[in-house]
Amino acid sequence: MKRIIATLLILLAGTFSACNKLLEIEPQGKQTTATFFTTPATAKQGLIAAYKALQSNYRTNYPGYVRWVFGDVCSDDTRANGGDNPDMIQVEYFVANATNPFFDNAWSTLYQGIHAANLVIEKVPAVKGLDQATRDIYSGEGKFLRAYYYFNLVQIFGGVPLVLQETLPDYNIPRNSKQAIYDQIVKDLLEAEPVLPEKSTQAKNDYGRATKGAAQALLARVYMMQGKFVETETWTKKIIDAHQYSLDPVYYHNFTIDGEYGAEAIFEINFQYDARFYDENGSGDGDGRTRGPLSYGWGYDDPTQDLVDAFEPNDPRKKATVYKNGDILPDGTIGAVGTSATGYLCTKYLILKNEMSDQPKSSAKDQIVFRLGHILLWYAEAANENGHTTEALKALNSVRERAREGNAQILADITTTDKVKLREAIWQEERVEYATEVFRFFDLVRTNRAAKVLNAYAKKYNDQKGAEFKEGIHELFPIPQSQINLSHGVLQQNPGF
Repeated sequence: MKRIIATLLILLAGTFSACNKLLEIEPQGKQTTATFFTTPATAKQGLIAAYKALQSNYRTNYPGYVRWVFGDVCSDDTRANGGDNPDMIQVEYFVANATNPFFDNAWSTLYQGIHAANLVIEKVPAVKGLDQATRDIYSGEGKFLRAYYYFNLVQIFGGVPLVLQETLPDYNIPRNSKQAIYDQIVKDLLEAEPVLPEKSTQAKNDYGRATKGAAQALLARVYMMQGKFVETETWTKKIIDAHQYSLDPVYYHNFTIDGEYGAEAIFEINFQYDARFYDENGSGDGDGRTRGPLSYGWGYDDPTQDLVDAFEPNDPRKKATVYKNGDILPDGTIGAVGTSATGYLCTKYLILKNEMSDQPKSSAKDQIVFRLGHILLWYAEAANENGHTTEALKALNSVRERAREGNAQILADITTTDKVKLREAIWQEERVEYATEVFRFFDLVRTNRAAKVLNAYAKKYNDQKGAEFKEGIHELFPIPQSQINLSHGVLQQNPGF
């Protein structure tokens, strides 16, 4: 089921080794950067290698870039439950300094991805035997991946060194401005989008690779993070009007193995199953966040009561997102949350009993990056900001209609035409529609609500979570001290750290 993964993991095991230096990836074994990109076959191998950094998290590459710590745990939606990981709790409480390994691991992993993408972009044009269409697609994928890795970096750290070539003369590279990084991301995506294939033309054995819709979705999110709502509306509308995607009528189906690459999926990260993370009598582990019944009895990324209370009465998305002790899970097993910090675990990231494989590492649950449910809400938000109220309401209510799953007694349509009230309704819908999907903290930052929401959380629950968040400082995280040292002080630290 994981079509690009088996090749990728075998390839990377003997090719690139991770280290903490900026963009330094030493060749090992038989394959090197000199022997890649010499034939169509090795060019494809080099391209697939550029996807590897996407998979970095607790289960497959620890320590690595743990997306959900930044996007979820740092928000009001989830808790770290890091009793065995004080570093994670420090990040959650905004008391971590520049030596915290979560920052160094994120930086290193993402720059490794950038290095691999740079290789693709530089070397594919010279590969003999590749037809021009394939050459264009490979280059487009490289640019998409470079844009995605830089987008993660700029969200976390702000301005970072902009490196667009394979090799570096040294590591004394200063930071580029945040805007320069965004400008390069947009440039890469605008060049990638026209040459990437539509989802409907993609072969099944290429699922997991970038498509035109993936580039459009990332462009929309990039513009949205900058508050550029005209461009956000334009690119989300392109996705909607292309009719390549449709809302899955059953919300939870998106988060099952059966639902992978389904009608709603735009881009997702492939994962393999690891037999260590399940018990034969209960549900398993999707990506390191959730442990199922009888399976270790602990988990990370625990949904908060505040998130649970955000769902409207009888909203089916709540059950599809969180569970507590005694809840009946989708596979019929009884929910057990072990030592959860909040009394809840994430339903979305369980590998259910019926999804378990007979063979270790042969199947698993992917991580969704973009799906149509996201796009419709981003379109609604942008349309409302641009004064297109009717269009905003239509998109917003289409998401709520799907969430109802045929029950007309719940989740009534939103009807307000007041811009401020509609904006708040869309923000609320975004929170529950894609809860625990790694957007919440960055949504709070981009809408200038992070300090207000997180400080209020600390006060409401008499909790350290959110209490130390300082406006103007903690919207970004510290540049890893190891990287500052490596640059001999050329890299400058973010203010306040």
